[in-house]
Amino acid sequence: DGRNPKDGTSLAVTRRAARAMRRRRDRLLKRKTRLMNALIELGFFPAEAPARKALETLNPYELRAKGLDAPLNPHEFGRAVFHLNQRRGFLSNRKTDKKDNDSGALKTAISDLRASLSPTGEVGKARTVGEYLHRRLNDSTKPPAERTVRARFRQQRVEKEGGGKPRIEKSYDLYADRAMMQAEFEALWAHQASVAPARFSPQAKQRLDHCLWHQRPLKPVRPGRCTLMPEEERAPLALPSQQRFRILQEVNNLRWLNDQVAEQPLTLQQRDALVGALERGNKTFDSAIPKLLGLSGAIKFNLADAKRTELKGNLASMRLGRKELFGDAWHGFSEPLQDTIVLRILQEESLVALVAWLTTETGVDEARAEAIAEAGLPEGFGSLSQKALALILPRLREGVVSYADAAKAAGFHHSRLADNVEVPGRTLKREQVVRATGEIKHFHVFNEMPYYGEFLQRHVGFADPQAKPDDLPEKRFGRIANPTVHIGLNQVRLVVNALIRRYGHPAEVVVEVARDLKQNQEQRQEELKNQAKNQARNARLRSVAAGLRQCAPEQVKQRDIERLILWEELSFDAAHRRCPYSGVQISAEMVLSTEVEVEHILPFSETLDDSLNNKTLALRQANRIKRNRSPWDAREDFAAQGWLYDDILLRAEQMPRAKRYRFAPDGRQKWLKGGDDKDGKGFLARALNDTRYMSRVAREYLGLVCPQD
Repeated sequence: DGRNPKDGTSLAVTRRAARAMRRRRDRLLKRKTRLMNALIELGFFPAEAPARKALETLNPYELRAKGLDAPLNPHEFGRAVFHLNQRRGFLSNRKTDKKDNDSGALKTAISDLRASLSPTGEVGKARTVGEYLHRRLNDSTKPPAERTVRARFRQQRVEKEGGGKPRIEKSYDLYADRAMMQAEFEALWAHQASVAPARFSPQAKQRLDHCLWHQRPLKPVRPGRCTLMPEEERAPLALPSQQRFRILQEVNNLRWLNDQVAEQPLTLQQRDALVGALERGNKTFDSAIPKLLGLSGAIKFNLADAKRTELKGNLASMRLGRKELFGDAWHGFSEPLQDTIVLRILQEESLVALVAWLTTETGVDEARAEAIAEAGLPEGFGSLSQKALALILPRLREGVVSYADAAKAAGFHHSRLADNVEVPGRTLKREQVVRATGEIKHFHVFNEMPYYGEFLQRHVGFADPQAKPDDLPEKRFGRIANPTVHIGLNQVRLVVNALIRRYGHPAEVVVEVARDLKQNQEQRQEELKNQAKNQARNARLRSVAAGLRQCAPEQVKQRDIERLILWEELSFDAAHRRCPYSGVQISAEMVLSTEVEVEHILPFSETLDDSLNNKTLALRQANRIKRNRSPWDAREDFAAQGWLYDDILLRAEQMPRAKRYRFAPDGRQKWLKGGDDKDGKGFLARALNDTRYMSRVAREYLGLVCPQD
């Protein structure tokens, strides 16, 4: 298996994280070496190592403050600049900051520090960060704890006035950003250049500027390939045209049941009215949609069921059309301009650049532009590219037609890659001619199976543009992101090619597709009911998590929802939701913090049970004490902390029945006998999904040696 059995992540994740840390350290050391060499060549550092070592005794904060008013000798200036390189400040990036849970506290610390500075020398304020830290370090009126010069992260629980639930407050003592450090370097250089212009030349400054502030841009993560145009990248889900593509598909497939229980499609006028309404918000099946379509009585729709009570609107327009953002002006923009605005919001890394562009191109003021820049838009990508959307959207709008018909009218085949892509020539056994869009294309049948990524392009990521002819096929043609499926398809290739070499080319290939057994009507209704219940619960908890994270609901992660589910399962009464081992109360604010962790009640290494029934929330300290043991096996270590096993059992009694038995002395034995998961659904769920996915792709892959008629 290409996955970690505990959390389902790729086995490459750990290696990739370690490699990233090594690269970061190597780049830091290289930057320091480059700067040191430049300082030596420019005369700001001595060439001899012992002399450079002696400079470490100089106080860099004192030099950084002194250099604003008095001349420094070259080596003193070099010491100050080298220290700036080590503390060069935080460089903001919109695309990564919004995913950082601590970015709010960091930005608050930066704002507080900026408010303490005045480049013009305002009374009571420092001119630069170096001068501020020098004063802070030597302020004898403050206790030593408040005279630090390091950016220390603090997290504490703050009690609310009048009772209420405490909240977790995150903060930094102080934090400087890159712009502050650059401004200090400019101020230091300006004063020193006025004293010794020959040594502090523009050429020397340009070289030091590059050594100090150059940073590699983030390498963008490319989205997957478009289903219909594999050479193109998929468009973001937040793109208004992608949202309209989804809406048109759903509305064109919408049917209502008449008195004879016959399905009736919408008229073109009804369709257009509903699509227009969905631009501004969601519409429910029970009231809004019948009223909009002019239908009366008890109307039923084919897309409505227990877990789906409405049609979702254009999420991008609903978000950006809010009165505090673009307001009604958003709906007056042309569709190409709307797409351009959303792409800019998604792709621009600099907040300053984005705000400037929005004010110039859309006419909003700066405050509104900053609010727009922080708007939480849907994440992820659709299945089609912008080029494919531009061809299919007009076809969907022409009439009440299905996606398959619209794709065909636009010149595509919606389900078969072979009809959309030319396959390069190979040694052929026979050739099948396929007609698509009036153009004859040739689909080749191979004597042996090639690497899947070369021909199943819509399933794989893009190839490395720097790949060489002798590199591995995965690098030259791309691969499927799912490691289990990638390994499985390569094994299919080995087995099928071995069979062909021994027995000859197949006349027929039968693929056994993994699928669930059929359910009766009662089982289907019960499953729909449970799904609807879970869907409503997740929607509610998503809103709760958005409030705790102070972000848009679309930006809430599934792991946050899981934590809130486990928190509610601790007890029906919020006042009794405590760590099952230590008994410490867990508040809602603590759930998404680092104070608590998700832990497996029975060790995952023994049970391989990753279901919610085998998970609970516990304090980090309790999880460390429990380690990879059952609650019964860890009882003595718990007792050493004053956590009695009988109390643990009492707290477990408030949990769901399928979970509480695992805390008992015979919990492991009960689980081995079947427990609440006799069919092994929790253990098999991911493996079954991977098998389904692999079966579908393998069916298409095997068509290269034995195509369907």
